[in-house]
Amino acid sequence: MVKNNMHCQLLMHLLFCGFIISLSESQGTVSARIWESARNKIKSTKWSLANSWNGDNDYKNKWKCNLFVYDILQEVHAVTPTRWSWSKFSRAPIGTNEWANPNSEYVMDTKCYETVSYSSRQKGDVIAFKRNKGSGHMGIVSTNGDYISALREKVQEDNVDSFVKSDPSIANTTVWRYTC
Repeated sequence: MVKNNMHCQLLMHLLFCGFIISLSESQGTVSARIWESARNKIKSTKWSLANSWNGDNDYKNKWKCNLFVYDILQEVHAVTPTRWSWSKFSRAPIGTNEWANPNSEYVMDTKCYETVSYSSRQKGDVIAFKRNKGSGHMGIVSTNGDYISALREKVQEDNVDSFVKSDPSIANTTVWRYTC
């Protein structure tokens, strides 16, 4: 009886450990898929300033870095924060300044993101920059200190530190890690 009980305990331990390893691998896989999806969009003009977004001309001549991140997250089936839009009478992606708010209720209500320090950022994290005035900027953390974002003409990969140093209007930087 004691021997069978030990076998059961060992089996339960192995199953539990396997579940934890599988869970951590799946979380890493989502971050990798977020990064891969963003990398596949480099040089795309879909989110350029001049274009509409998903056929909606209200977005023409508007910055779309938040829509780029929204589309990436949707593509990999990640839980994506939204807000109610009275003008669209439906749910809509949150803006860049909301992503840049480390206490964003919209992001935290998803229960799928946690803030991490700037120095702890990893590929696949969402990075958002709040400016002192106007809209901020955001993208997906890449490798070698870079991030991928939608700019005026196309999606491109740039160095995060260089971007921050080149823009004195940046008030804070928030990094969100996907955890679901």
